[in-house]
Amino acid sequence: MEWPGDFPDDHAFVELMVPGLSSEMDFDQFLKDTEEKLNLNANSIEQQLKELQAKMSDSRAGDRPPSPSECLQWFNLRAHSSFRPVTTGHQELMEFFRALQQYLRSEDEGKEEATLQLLLNLSAQCGVCFPCTPSSCSSLHPQPTASSVHLVHTVRDDASLEIQEVWDDVRLQLRRHLLDRLSPRSPEHPGPASISTLSIPDRVHCLQQLFFLYPESEVLTHYQRLRGQSVLDLLLSALSSSPGGETGFDRLAAGFHSAVPALTQALTDELHVLSRLAEPHTILGFLNTAYLSTVTHELASQMERECETALRDNTTLSSKIKKYSARSRATVAPMELPMKNRSFSLTSHQLRALTQLACTLLGFERTVRELVTNMTFVDCTGETPSIKGILKKSKEDSQTTTDGKKSPAEASLHTPEAKVLEFDWRSAFRGLVPHMAHCVKVVLDDACAKSLHQEKALHSSGHTSVTMASTTGDTSNTQLREDSFYTYSERDTPKMIAKFCGAIVTELDALLPLAAACRESSLLEVRSSFVEACGRAAFAVLDRLQERALEVPTSAPLKNLPALLATCIYVLQRLEHYRGRLKDSNATAAKVPLTLLPIQKCHETVEALRDQLTSYCIQVCSTCILQDAESHHWADPKPFYEGERCSFSVQMWFYFLCGLRSDLWAVLPPDLAKEVLGQVLSETLQLLVRRYAWARPSYKRHLQIRIFTVDQVKESATHESDGPAVHWLNAINPDLFSEQVLRDGLMGQAASACQLRLLTSDPGRNPRLLLRMLLYRDCHLPRMLLESSHFCQESSLEMSAVSCKAGDDFIVALFNLFSCLNNVPKALTQALQPYLERAQIWEHLYTLADTTQTVPAVVSCVRAIVTKSTNSLLVHLVSMVMGWQATEEPSGALFKQNVPESVLAKIPKEWNYTTLEAKGKEPATKTVISLTIQALSFIFTNLPLAVASVPLPIRYLFQVAEKQLSQHSRQLRLVGLLLWALLGCLIQGLEDPHTIEQISGLALDRGAKEPLSLLAECLQATMGIQQKGVPKPTMHKVLQTLEEKRPKWMSMQLQKARKLCSDSVFERGRESGVAAAELTEQKIGLMLLEVCHKAGGSDYLRQIYHIIQGNEELLMYKLSGGADSPSNPPHLVNFDLCSESQGDTSGFDPLHQFDHIGRKKLDQSAVVDWAWDWPMLLPAYQGMSQVTFKTLLANRWEMQEGAELEDGEKSMVEELQRAYFVCCCSPRPQDPPEADETLAEQTRGETQPSDKSAAQ
Repeated sequence: MEWPGDFPDDHAFVELMVPGLSSEMDFDQFLKDTEEKLNLNANSIEQQLKELQAKMSDSRAGDRPPSPSECLQWFNLRAHSSFRPVTTGHQELMEFFRALQQYLRSEDEGKEEATLQLLLNLSAQCGVCFPCTPSSCSSLHPQPTASSVHLVHTVRDDASLEIQEVWDDVRLQLRRHLLDRLSPRSPEHPGPASISTLSIPDRVHCLQQLFFLYPESEVLTHYQRLRGQSVLDLLLSALSSSPGGETGFDRLAAGFHSAVPALTQALTDELHVLSRLAEPHTILGFLNTAYLSTVTHELASQMERECETALRDNTTLSSKIKKYSARSRATVAPMELPMKNRSFSLTSHQLRALTQLACTLLGFERTVRELVTNMTFVDCTGETPSIKGILKKSKEDSQTTTDGKKSPAEASLHTPEAKVLEFDWRSAFRGLVPHMAHCVKVVLDDACAKSLHQEKALHSSGHTSVTMASTTGDTSNTQLREDSFYTYSERDTPKMIAKFCGAIVTELDALLPLAAACRESSLLEVRSSFVEACGRAAFAVLDRLQERALEVPTSAPLKNLPALLATCIYVLQRLEHYRGRLKDSNATAAKVPLTLLPIQKCHETVEALRDQLTSYCIQVCSTCILQDAESHHWADPKPFYEGERCSFSVQMWFYFLCGLRSDLWAVLPPDLAKEVLGQVLSETLQLLVRRYAWARPSYKRHLQIRIFTVDQVKESATHESDGPAVHWLNAINPDLFSEQVLRDGLMGQAASACQLRLLTSDPGRNPRLLLRMLLYRDCHLPRMLLESSHFCQESSLEMSAVSCKAGDDFIVALFNLFSCLNNVPKALTQALQPYLERAQIWEHLYTLADTTQTVPAVVSCVRAIVTKSTNSLLVHLVSMVMGWQATEEPSGALFKQNVPESVLAKIPKEWNYTTLEAKGKEPATKTVISLTIQALSFIFTNLPLAVASVPLPIRYLFQVAEKQLSQHSRQLRLVGLLLWALLGCLIQGLEDPHTIEQISGLALDRGAKEPLSLLAECLQATMGIQQKGVPKPTMHKVLQTLEEKRPKWMSMQLQKARKLCSDSVFERGRESGVAAAELTEQKIGLMLLEVCHKAGGSDYLRQIYHIIQGNEELLMYKLSGGADSPSNPPHLVNFDLCSESQGDTSGFDPLHQFDHIGRKKLDQSAVVDWAWDWPMLLPAYQGMSQVTFKTLLANRWEMQEGAELEDGEKSMVEELQRAYFVCCCSPRPQDPPEADETLAEQTRGETQPSDKSAAQ
C-alpha cells in the first residue's frame, strides 16, 4: 500500500509491541504491518523532502536545487561543508543585537522566551546561522565549526569584536534564564530541594535552546555542574534530616537509604532527557561526572568525618575482643594498619551500619547499570560489570581530594565521553578495611559461640527435643529469594530449622552484602575474613548436628532427625548461595579461597542424616511393629468380634507412618519429605507383604483382614504422587490405578478425586499439580467451585461484605491466572462459565466502555486489559494533537509575549523575515480536518496490532460472548464484539479529558480537546453508532476525504483486526487444547513459567490453592457423587479463609488418629459387607501363571486339613486337589518348592503384570 501524496504528514507508529505469546497469525500480521509501516514512513519522508527541496530552491534562486542527500545533511548539526556567505551590513547587525540587548534588560515579562523564539524563527525561516562558538572565542565566526548550523545565509566572518561582545551578552542573558529554569532552586520553583522540577519535555526544550546558542560540550558542562550541585544538595538534605535521630555510621546508612530512591528517579529522568540529545558515551560521561562522582566524593567525605568521630570514641578495643578465646586468637590475625597509627576498633553495631550502607549502594549500583543498559543500549550488565570503579580508580578521582569542598562538576571544563560507568563508591571503605575485617571475625565468631553455648545449656537442662524456628516468615529469606544468585525454590527450602542454627545464619546473612561489596583488591581482606568465619561457623554447626543425631533414639526422640536433616539442608543451601554471591570472574577477587566453605561436608552430612532417618524408621517397622503375622487365630471360622482389631501391627504401622508424615511435612522441603516418606512406605510395604503372605485366615476373617489392610495401604500410598510407593496403588486397585493411568495420568471423576487428595495432602503447595488440576477436564474443578458458591445459587442468599469481597478476590485470581495462558485460550471461558452465565457478564462486555455503571469484578479486569491496548494509541494521539497545536498556535504554545516592534524593525532587510501573523495561515477547519485524517489513519493502521496485544484467552472470551448477544447482532455485524469494546474504550478515552491527562501526563486546553472530540465522533460513525444531535459537517468531510483517497481501506483494516479475534484463537485452540492427554510436563512447566513471570502470578496460585484446600470436604463430596461422604456436608464454598491457617497440614493428633483410617473412623463391623464384583474380577486372573495360582490355592483356608466344609464345597476342593496337586503324597496340600522363590520375586515387584493382578 502506497502512502497518498495528499497526506505527506501521515505516519505509522511502530513502537506498539505485542506482549506475551500469540498465535502464528498474530506474528504474520505483525510482520506484514511492520513492513507496510516502514514503507509508509519512507514515502512520507520522501514527500517531505520534496517540499523542502522546493522551498530551498526558491530561496537559492539561480542555483541548482539541492539533492535529497544534501537536504538530509541540513539536519546534521555536526556536518558542515563550504557555503557562500551573504553580506550583511555591520551597522545593521549591531543595531539588531543592541535592540535585543536592550529588550532583554527591560522589565517585560517573558522577554527571554520571546527573544529565543525570534532567533529560532530567523534561523529556520531565513537561514541565518547565528554564532554558536564557545564563550571564550573572541571572534564572531573565525572559521566554520562543527557546532555551526549550515543553512543558506550566514553572518559575515569578518564581524568586529564589538558585535561579538554584544552577541555574547545576549547569549549570556538567555543562558542565565534557561539555566535558572533548569535549576530546582529558581524563583519559578519554590519549595523543598529536588533534582529537577521541570518536566522531561520542558528540560529537553531548554537544552535544545541552549544548543542553539552554545556548543554541545559547553552546554553539557554547565548542565552537569547544575546537576552535580543538585545531587549534592539532595544528599546533604537527606543526611541532615534523620527522623530517628541517628548518628555516626547509622546516619550515613539511613541518609543514603532515603536518598537513593530520589537519585534513581532523577537518573531515570536524566536518561530520558539526554537520550534525545546526546550520544550514548557522552551520556555515560555526563552521568559519571554529575551523579556518580558526586555521590562518591560526598560519601568519601562523610566517611572520613565519621571515622574521625569513631576514632575518638573507640579508643580501645571492646571487651569482647579482649576476652577473645585463645583458640580464636590463634586463628584470627591481629588487627593491622590502624587509622592514622592509632588503636581503633569498630563495634558490631557500627559494622552492621556499614553493611547496611554497602547494601544500599550495591542496589543503587545495580539499578544504575540496568537503567543505562536498557535506555542507552550500552551494555553495562553481565557477570563482569563494566563499572570502572570496580576495576580501577580513574585519574580524575585519584587527583581530587575528598574534602567535599570541590564539586566534581567543577573538576573539568567539558563533558568527557566514557565507555564505562565510573562509580567508585568502594574507595570510601578502604580506610576501614583492617578494622572491618577484624570486626567481621569477632562478630561472627561471637555469634556462633553464643548460639552453640545456649543450645548446649538448654540440652543439658533435660530439653532433648530440638528447639525449632520457622524459615517461612523470615524477611531475610524473602530478600534471598529475590536475589538473582539464589537458585532454590520454595519447595526446595526447609520450613523449620534448629533455632541455634537460625541465629548463626542470620548473622552471616547480615554481613554478606559487605563481603559481596568488597571485591576490589584493596578490600579483599574483608571478604577473606567473612569466608573464614563462615567456614568456622559451618563446621561448628555441622559438628553439633552430628552430635545430636547420634543421640537418637537412645536419649532423643525420632522427630529430632527430620529437624536435624532440615537444618543441615538449610546450611548447605546458604553456603552454596554464599559461594555464588562471592564468586567473581575478576582475577583479583577470585583469590579469596571459597573452598574454605564446607560444602562437601554438608553434602555428606545430609546424606548420612537421611540414611539414618530412613533406616531407623524401616528398622522400627521391621523389629517392633510388623510382628503379629501368627498372633491371630486365622483359621477360626468366626469373624473378628466387633471392636476387636484385625491386626494391631498393621494399624500401628499406619499409625507410625501418619506420625512420621506429620514430622516430615512440618520441617523438610516438600519434595524431600515426599521422597523420604515414599522410601519408608515402599520398604515397609514389601516387609508387610512378605510377612502377611503366609497368613491362612478363614473365609470370614480373611475378608476383614483384606479390607482393613488394603484401606491402610491405600491411605498411605495416596500421599505419594510420584514416589516409589505409587506402584502399590496398582496392586491395591488395578482397575482404577492401571499401569497406563500411573504412566499417563488419571482420568475421570474418580481420578479427579484422587488428584484432589494428592494436591491437598502434599507437604507444600505443588504449583505443577495445581495448574494441571485446574485445567483438567475442561477446568472442571474451578467450574465446580463456582457452581457451589453463592455466585450461582438460585435463591438469593444474604452474604456478608467480607464474604462477597473474598469471593470477588477469588474470581479475580482465577481471571488473572487463566488470562495469561495463551497456550490454552479456552481455559478462561471454561473455568468461569457458570459465573459468566449467572452474572450475565455477556451484556456487560457489550457495554464495556461505559464506566458510569457498577460492574462485576471480572468485567473490571477485562476492561483493564482492553484499555491497556487502547492507552498506547491514546498517548500517541495526544502527542500528535499537541504537536499540531504547537505548530499552528506557536504564540500560545511556546511563548506568551510578542517581540516589540522596536526589535522587529531592527532585523536586517536582507534576511526577508516575515512574522507569522503577516504570513497568514490556512483556515483552522482545514488544518483540523487534515489532523483528524492523520489520526484516523493512525488508528486504523495500528488497529490489528492493538487487537494482537490482547491476550488470546480474552479474545476467545469475546468470541463466545458475541454468540450469546444475538440481540445486538446488527450492531456487531461490522466490527465484532472485541473491536466494538476496544474502539468504544478508545472513544471514551478521547471524550474524557481527565483520562487523557492522567494517561499522557499533559494538560490539555480547549484547542487540543476539540480535535480529539472530532476524532471520537468519526470513530463512532465508522462503528455505526447513532450520533446524538446533528452530526458535524466536519466529521462527514473527514470520512469522505479519507474514503476518496483510500477507498474501502478502513473496512479492510477492520477485517484484518476482526480476523485476529476469531481465527487466531481457533488456530491456537487446535494446536493445544485443555485435554489432560495433551498437558505434558513440558507444557505445564512452560505455562507455569508464564504465570510466575506475570506480576502477582505466584500469589494467584497460592490464593486459589488455599480456597481448594479449605473446601476439600465439599469438593470430595461433589466428586464422589455423595457416596462415602460425611452425614452433613457443606453446601456452599467458603471463600473467606485465613491463608495463614490453611498454609500447612494440620498436626498429628495421636488420640484422633488411633481409631481412624485417614479421615474416616475405623468401622470393622462394616468391612465384611464388601460387595465384590466377581464377573469383573475373575477374568483378570485368567492369565495367572501356574506357580502363582498353586501357591495362592495351597494357602486358602478351604484347602487346609480339618477345614469345616459343606458337601458341595468338599467336592470342589477334591476336584481342585486332583487337578493341581495330583503329585502330592499327603492329603494335606503342601506348598510347591518354588513357591518361596516366586513369592519373594513378587514382593520385589519383578513379576509380570498378570502375576500382580493374580496376587489380589
